[in-house]
Amino acid sequence: MLDVLSITIPFFAIILCGSLARLRGWFSEEGGRTLARFAFFVVLPPFMFIAITSIDVTALFHVGFVLRYELVTIIMFLIAGMFATYVVRLTPQQRGLFCLNTAYPNYGYIGVPMAILAFGEQAAAPISLILVCDTITLLVMTTLLSHDAASGHLGSALRATIISMLRNPLLLAVLAGLGFSASGFQLAILPEQFLKMLAGAAAPTALFALGITLVGQPIRAALTELTTISLLKLIIHPALIAAAFLLWPSHQPIDPLWIQLAVLFASLPIAANVFALSQFYNVYIGRTATAIMITTISASVTVPVTLFLLIKWL
Repeated sequence: MLDVLSITIPFFAIILCGSLARLRGWFSEEGGRTLARFAFFVVLPPFMFIAITSIDVTALFHVGFVLRYELVTIIMFLIAGMFATYVVRLTPQQRGLFCLNTAYPNYGYIGVPMAILAFGEQAAAPISLILVCDTITLLVMTTLLSHDAASGHLGSALRATIISMLRNPLLLAVLAGLGFSASGFQLAILPEQFLKMLAGAAAPTALFALGITLVGQPIRAALTELTTISLLKLIIHPALIAAAFLLWPSHQPIDPLWIQLAVLFASLPIAANVFALSQFYNVYIGRTATAIMITTISASVTVPVTLFLLIKWL
């Protein structure tokens, strides 16, 4: 357990440092957003590109792995969608963001750097596969569940979703890395060193920015919604992923490392990107921010436990 804590505690400690810096007045809310944009657009893409270029892309795609992971993502949306529609009775757009909160793990700020540190460079293959396939599934499902059947504008909403995916720097970095790896080319020393320097700033910058962002988010009275989001994201999601891989026989063998990565990623708190999307749509903003804060704090306990169980039993 000590080995696991030595991996996970530094991540949450950096988040805490960001929050303390905000409380001390060293960084403003706008400063946190600037750091978050720097992480998301400047240093995380090189981080992913460098990791993926070492992959043998001919051995990357695994139908059974993708099918199980994305089927659980869809199930999470359906469960959350029914709750949002029939229990708390949210509007269609609120429903879409509510569902996204329950199924969108914090890949970029926590998942990718933690997985590479815990499992090494061989984790880059399942990471890239999850990033590509899950980003597409998450955005499409959000669009579908946010759509008001009475409005009749689903086609334009799907087109906007595709455009949004093509502008996602992490997704583009993954695709570029896969393409470069498939080409058989090798990076020259100068661009490789440049990208590695940028990549080295990815994890601390992203985590510190997240800590700044979490301070001052309102705690709303919607305890039913927030509790449900937290339970679905941190408990139900990884449990369903584990069941899908361990109880559903596969004709094509799945590397245990890939299963560990799938469960670990599902156990992560809500991605900060969900807050950005809520701001973009101007809906469910306060509760999304609060849900991110609650799941991130809770994950400081649940994620180390999950990682310990994965290393011990899988």
